[in-house]
Amino acid sequence: MAWSPDSIVKSKLVFFGDGDGYELEDLLRSTAGVLGKGTFGTSYKSELPEKSAVAVKRLKIGCLPVDEFTERVHEVGKMMTHENLLPLKAYCWHHTEILLVYDHMSMGSLAFRLHGNEGKNKASLNWEVRTSIAYGVANAIQSLHAQGSTICHGNIRSSNVFLTNFLEVRVSEFCLARLLSPDSKLDLVPGYRAPEVTGPHQVSHQSDVYSFGVLLLELLTGKAPLDAFARNNGVDLPNWVRAMFREKPICDVFDSTLAKAEGNAEQLVQLLQVAICCTFQYPNKRPSMAAVADQIKKTCSLWF
Repeated sequence: MAWSPDSIVKSKLVFFGDGDGYELEDLLRSTAGVLGKGTFGTSYKSELPEKSAVAVKRLKIGCLPVDEFTERVHEVGKMMTHENLLPLKAYCWHHTEILLVYDHMSMGSLAFRLHGNEGKNKASLNWEVRTSIAYGVANAIQSLHAQGSTICHGNIRSSNVFLTNFLEVRVSEFCLARLLSPDSKLDLVPGYRAPEVTGPHQVSHQSDVYSFGVLLLELLTGKAPLDAFARNNGVDLPNWVRAMFREKPICDVFDSTLAKAEGNAEQLVQLLQVAICCTFQYPNKRPSMAAVADQIKKTCSLWF
């Protein structure tokens, strides 16, 4: 693997459930490759002999004491019963780093589908699929919010939305800030970050709604948010959409593959209005995530 086994080999891999028949040593000695580098750390695809591939998230900053971390990670484990959340399979705590193990999603992330391979992956993301993805993400986030006023995802972005072989949604990396010490300094992606948020421990239900609104704009426009994949690349989507309203016909806002589809113009505009409300500057002006999920379901009731 891409880290030295000697650094954490004395620790243990703790599973949620009965386990999958392998230990930490097996994971560390497996064939692995980098999937990507995100806000909280680097992700790897690990190929275990005679097992399904897993994704391993490696966090190396701001680790909590083991007792406090164990309590919090099990709290997170209890939150993952929703069908659109990607469950945490196992974890390992070490005083210098944390490993989190998830199922590997072979279809990749929404970010890859929208923006990877020079846009050639978008063919599978028709109107029905995109609205299904929007509803799946909204439904997953509202289920987290329903578990308490301090429970939120904290890092909603298209690279944390994965798709199954049937293009069903699995939202990953929820509540990770709860697993890090309060003095952890991380920069959330500016393009998705709500205006009132300056650090990972300042996220809230309202900031999740803002980030979801940006994700919805990403689905509707096909454009990548600011700094989502490379510094100074992408678009400040909320401001870009508002500027387009003043300067261009509304049809120019939407991804060309959606604009060509017949019979969904009204639904496109309605979802755009939802996204704009989600990205209001002031948190108390934004709708709740439950209201957003309900509105998407009503707007796209043909497919749900």
